[in-house]
Amino acid sequence: MGAVALVLAGHAVAADGSYKLAVTIDDLPSHGALPAGMTRSGIAKMTLDAYAAHKVPRVYGYINSVHLKGDPDNAKVLQMWRAAGHPLGNHHVSHASVDAGTAEDFIKGIAANEPVLAELMPGENWHSFRYPFLNAGDAARGPAVAEWLKAHGYTIADVSMSFNDWAYTDTHARCVAKGDTAAVETMKTRYMDEVRAQIARSKAVSQKVYGRMIPQVLLTHIGGFGAIMLPQVLDELEKSGAKFVTLEEVQSDAAYAEPGLKSGLVMERTAQAKGIDISAIANTSVAGLDQMCR
Repeated sequence: MGAVALVLAGHAVAADGSYKLAVTIDDLPSHGALPAGMTRSGIAKMTLDAYAAHKVPRVYGYINSVHLKGDPDNAKVLQMWRAAGHPLGNHHVSHASVDAGTAEDFIKGIAANEPVLAELMPGENWHSFRYPFLNAGDAARGPAVAEWLKAHGYTIADVSMSFNDWAYTDTHARCVAKGDTAAVETMKTRYMDEVRAQIARSKAVSQKVYGRMIPQVLLTHIGGFGAIMLPQVLDELEKSGAKFVTLEEVQSDAAYAEPGLKSGLVMERTAQAKGIDISAIANTSVAGLDQMCR
């Protein structure tokens, strides 16, 4: 028999504690320092194999096509992604911040990514955009960028959950280069502690802000450390009740239709907009990681 569901305030809540989660990944084909003994296509294979083993559907990979110049292994990553049946989306050509220049500059960077997406996604809709740094821009730039994206048929790939894997990428590469296996093991333990803590935080914030566990969108990155840890991360998510679904299914939930510029994590942003205090809910920190293996 399937999981029994309760109905609370018009929303289905699984009695077994399960919730929907879409996995997404940023910075394809190349994120952060490359650890010794690894290749970009090797990292992609590890990542795709983990998805396949856990039956994770349609993982959007958000690309920065500047990394395709002069490196055929990076081009192979995107080809592998598509061959595995996963879609690609736009993450700006060079991962620049909206606030690094004018709105027009930023829009040019979005458009410069489109030829690669059109080539690799023939006949499919690749108009899914994720802001670099989850920064939708200030009042002087953000509205113009948002208007252009809407006019060109883009949807915004919002995020509700992150384990800060990006912060581990370069530190891991340094520790591998130094042969500091003890430091690497310390990082792995610390990261999995963060994974469990952030899952718990997401559940608590969601209940406080919405009175329910909304479907979640997980942000990850295509780095060496992230690829090594991904099987454990997916295991932990499943233990927490996550049921892997597509990004489109998650973003059909009303929680992702909040108006305004889409900076930061959707639940935290909504809490701030509604004046809901979530400061007492435990959070994690990446402090100290950048000093390891120096």
